[in-house]
Amino acid sequence: MDDERNPLTRMLALAAVLVGIGGGAWYVLQRPAVKPTVPAPVAVPVAPVAADPATPQYPVEAITPPVATTANEPLPDLFDSDAYVRDALNALFAHPQLAQWLVSEHLLARFVAFVDALPNRKVSTQLWPAKPATGAFFVQESGGTTVIGPANSARYDAHVAVLTGVDTAAAVALYLRLYPLMQQAYRELGYPQGHFNDRFVAVLDHLIAAPEPTAPIVVALNDKGSWAYVDAPLESASAGQKFLIRLGPKHEAAVKAKLRELRSALSAARP
Repeated sequence: MDDERNPLTRMLALAAVLVGIGGGAWYVLQRPAVKPTVPAPVAVPVAPVAADPATPQYPVEAITPPVATTANEPLPDLFDSDAYVRDALNALFAHPQLAQWLVSEHLLARFVAFVDALPNRKVSTQLWPAKPATGAFFVQESGGTTVIGPANSARYDAHVAVLTGVDTAAAVALYLRLYPLMQQAYRELGYPQGHFNDRFVAVLDHLIAAPEPTAPIVVALNDKGSWAYVDAPLESASAGQKFLIRLGPKHEAAVKAKLRELRSALSAARP
């Protein structure tokens, strides 16, 4: 799997706060004596990003604030916003470990770049808005193959609970409050005519469409010594979809339910 140490659950937790998506680190417990063969990935098309339209598909102005907001409160400069954003996230999540999960600098700029990169095959670690999850990646032998162990899903319990427990209305209100800064970050990322909310909705759709394996997932070590899905379509999935798959069926379903709520709120009256 690409980006084996990628923090899916973290990204999802942070993205939920800003309306969207955290991850998990993949750690090799031990190498099998004989390394199974991993098939070459097949090309799986990723939904293309619409060309930067002059008129947004999902204008944030059409989103009715779900709760009272401080819309007139002055925002800090984008690159001096970390303390402001950190305080807002702590108020939204009220989780004692949140401060330990987040990176220390450029939270909003990283978040915007991270969201934009999720449909890609890989996401650079420099874009992660949160730190990797701790704990070992669990695999087990089953019928002569190596599969992801059921205990692996438990590594993400706390992060999924934080994400799914966040108040969607409060998350959307915070998103609207911070949106001018995220829009600035998105345009500085290389989309001078783009609209971050359009991109966010498209990425949410992409994540919601992630495969939902029900049988144990067979893995094998690739040439780089990292665990990879033996199933070619799964291995060819985007980084964002792999993040969700790694959570396990129960957690993936719960996170997708939250993402659908967020998608509905951010797309206003559009389908």
